[in-house]
Formats: sequence, C-alpha cells, structure tokens
Amino acid sequence: MDAHARQMFEAGNQAVAAGRHEEAAALFAACLERAPAQPEALLNRANALQLSGRPKEAIEAYLACVRAAPRLGLAYCGMAEALRQLGLFEQAKAMALEGVAQLPENIDALICLGGKHFDLGEFSEAARVYGEALARSPLHAGVLNNLANALHCLGEVGAALVMHERCYRLEPGNATWRYNLSLTLLAAGDFRRGWAEHEWRGREPVAAEAGPAWRGEDLAGRRILLVAEQGLGDTLQFVRYAPLVAARGAEVVLEVPPELARLVRGMDGVAEVVARGSATPRADMHALLMSLPWLFGTTIETIPATIPYLAPPDALRADWAARVGDEAKLRVGLVWAGGSRPDDINCEVIDRRRSIGDPALLARLAGIGGVRFYNLQKDRTGLPAALEAVDLMGEVTDFADTAALVEQLDLVIAVDTSVAHLAGALGTPVWMLSRRDGCWRWMQDRADSPWYPGMRIYRQTTQGDWAGVLDRVAADLRAFAAAHTPARKPAPRRADPAAAGSAADAGPKTAPALGRATITGAGNAPILGAGNAPILGAGNAPILGGPARVTA
Repeated sequence: MDAHARQMFEAGNQAVAAGRHEEAAALFAACLERAPAQPEALLNRANALQLSGRPKEAIEAYLACVRAAPRLGLAYCGMAEALRQLGLFEQAKAMALEGVAQLPENIDALICLGGKHFDLGEFSEAARVYGEALARSPLHAGVLNNLANALHCLGEVGAALVMHERCYRLEPGNATWRYNLSLTLLAAGDFRRGWAEHEWRGREPVAAEAGPAWRGEDLAGRRILLVAEQGLGDTLQFVRYAPLVAARGAEVVLEVPPELARLVRGMDGVAEVVARGSATPRADMHALLMSLPWLFGTTIETIPATIPYLAPPDALRADWAARVGDEAKLRVGLVWAGGSRPDDINCEVIDRRRSIGDPALLARLAGIGGVRFYNLQKDRTGLPAALEAVDLMGEVTDFADTAALVEQLDLVIAVDTSVAHLAGALGTPVWMLSRRDGCWRWMQDRADSPWYPGMRIYRQTTQGDWAGVLDRVAADLRAFAAAHTPARKPAPRRADPAAAGSAADAGPKTAPALGRATITGAGNAPILGAGNAPILGAGNAPILGGPARVTA
C-alpha cells in the first residue's frame, strides 16, 4: 500500500470513528483503486457500506473480501449482519457459524452467532453460545446482557435477573442494558423497580412547545400533553391513565398515532386530541404515556383496570350493528398476525414469532357448531375457507371502526397485537395467543392479565408450536359455544347522515387495528455475489455491541 493509499485508508478510519459511514466507504474505495485486494481495506469498506444502510452492496463487498482472504472471520460476521438487515435470518446464521469456525476464540464472533440464534427463536442455542463467550470473558457486559435476554425468553427469569444485575454493576450507565433489565423485572412482577428502570428506554425528543417533563408535581389548572410512544397496542394499553391525570386537575391533551385519534377523542377527561405528525400544541408540561405507570407508582394491585375505558361513538355503533346483523350465533373475531415493520428489523424479528405464519392452521377451529367467525385482520389474506368467516374489514377506516365492529362480537381470539388490547379495553372477552417468549406485559406463566380482566392467555408450551395452542383453543371454544347464549345489545338509533360527522368526532372511541403489512422477511430471493456465486457457508453479522434487545 503506497503513501497515498495509506492516507485514504487512515482517513476512512477517521470517518468511521466519527460516524460518517458514507464518506468512509468512498475513502476505502479510493484506497482500493490504488491498492486492490487489500483485505483490511476491503473489510472496512464492506463494514462502512453495511453501517450506512446499504446491505446488498455490503454483501458484494464482503464477498470480495473473503475471495481475497478466505479465512478472514470478521468478514463472515459482517456479512451475517448485512443478511440480517435483509431479513435473511437463516443465511445470516450460516455466515455467523462460518465466522466462529474461523475465529473460535473470538468474543465478537460468538456474540454474532448468539444473536443469530436469538433472531430465529433458538434461545437455548443462543444461551449456550453466550455461555461460551462468558467463560472466555466473565466481565463482558454485552455478553451478560445477551445471556440475560436469552434466559428471559426461555422463561428463566430468576437466572436472567442474576445476569442483568452483574451487567448493571459493570456498566450502570448503559441505557440499553438498563432497559432490558426493566423488561425482565416487569415480567417477574417487580413493578416498583421495573417502572423506574423502564425510564431508561430510548425515546424520541418532545418539542419545546410541550413544556418540561412532568415529574409528579401539582397539576391543578395546568395544561399537559400526554404523548404516545412505541406501538399502537402500547398506546391503547396506557391511555387508560389519561383520566387519572385529568382527575388531578389538569387539562389533558393527547397526542396519538392518526389511526387512534378518532377513537380516543371521546375518552373521559380528555380535552383535546392531536394526531402525531401535526404541529405540537403548547402545553405547560408533558408526559410520555409509558412513563405514567412509574409516575403513579403502579403495582400489580393498583393497576387501573376499570373496564371499559374506551368505547366507539354511537353513530358507529349503529352503523356496525346494521352491518353485522342479528344472527343468533356466537360471534368470534380472529386475528392471526401482527403488523410487519420491514424497516425495523428488530420489530420484524419479534413479529415473526408473535404471528401465526401459516393461517391455514386456523382451520383447527372449523366445524364448531353455533359459531360465526369474523375476520379482524386488515390487509391480510389466507384465512381458511373452512371457517366461512365474514369479512367486513374493507369497510374499516380506523380504530374507531374496528372498535365498533369488535363491540358487536362475543369473543375475540387474537395473537399479541393491538386488537387484543382493543378488545380488552372495550370489555369484549379476548383469548390472547402468546408466543413461548411472551411479552413482558403478560408477565410470567399467567393465564390471565391484571391489565384486562376479560383476557385469557394461551401460551405456546414449545417455541413456535401454534398447532398445540389452537387445539386447546378449539376445545375451549367448543365448550364455550355450547354453554353460551349470545346477549345482543340493542343498537342505538342510526344517526342522521348530515350529523354523522360531528357525532362521530364527539363520541368515545376504541380499538386497536389489525396488522396491516405482510410478515415476509425483507428479501427472500437468494443474493448472488459477483460472478453469481451464491452466499453460502456460515458466518455472522458485524458486532454492534451486543445481541438483540428484548423489545416489547
């Protein structure tokens, strides 16, 4: 490498250190023009491309790197991360395995492999790999955090907390480690400490117009903006605190996703609702919805669970009662998938586990006498014809409509997605189908929920086994249908069409929407390198300080 090439190489390293990955990729490319096939420059360019969000180009660059230096283990690790970004999780694990094969003692390679097992829900294998890494480096906080996450997903919450506490002592200021600790504490039922640790979660900044964050001081006569965060289900779960804030004398303004705006506009104690993305209203102070359990000192015993706390407006009730009709069968709504977020690969990983990948499995519910199924899945297809399900979702425009439809049902059967929260908030009985590594909010091994008294939880006993869950649901549904006489609520008088708009805006709303996107991994076609060489072999992703977070 001549002096000019060396200068480009060092400048590229400086750009990487400063987080300027696009610039770094260009500098390494300039270096390679003068010094082709230099493994270090090839690897660094590939890493820069991957970190700048260009995974397909990064894969081509990693392939060039391993052609020049086939035993360069970190190139396989980097390629694994690029494949992960494309949703190619099995191929990513294969690359991670190759990385460990080349670097069996390398902690970063082991972390990568553990992360790829974790992505695929192979939590026992992930824990084993992290255990190997911990044996080599007992004071590595990232390994401790990752092992804790894997143990949590295996249901070993006590052991997970031991690992989290060791991690905490090593790096008490690491926000990611503290957030992961909070989820395990909450799953274990330790709300006192769990909510406090949950304040370490990553949060978007709130505009200055919203005033300072509320920390529990007197609210009488003050205007407070309550800001929704994370998913639609989170908003539906924690919006229950808005009336409690209003009861302290505050004028409450809610900022929520647009899909929920019409739904929550009629809540008790809510003076104004703004849709996320609109101009931030002026307020004396603000609070994040998911900080309210901490601010109110919520314990399991003091969860505000007065149901219903959401309701559709009367105008929609009348419309949806007319659409559903008066058939004297048990009406059961079905949701089998969450909302896919291919732009957020960590959320996509979880959605693959919480959703029933093959809706044909729902045919196990067919043939139960006295039951009429209703599709509640938005923008999804695949419900088995044997269920003879009614599908009115083409007429649903937002969560207020979904709420009005759900209120007409006798039961909702849903995977862990926003509709489960919606049904719970409306007071419609809901049977929630949970993956084995259930979300922290459903706690550990409970068949009920203190958040929603009308909820029953059916958990996988083996990771990924939806067939077993649905067989249990079918047996219980058969008994429920045989013993249950549907009680039909009289529909409100249909509103005058001219007044329907204002009435719909004024009335209370409810309900989570159903998953809207398909659950396909980002990119299923094989990615070919230069010369059409398929990416095979084992190896993993670039090391980014630790494996996947346990996200809600």
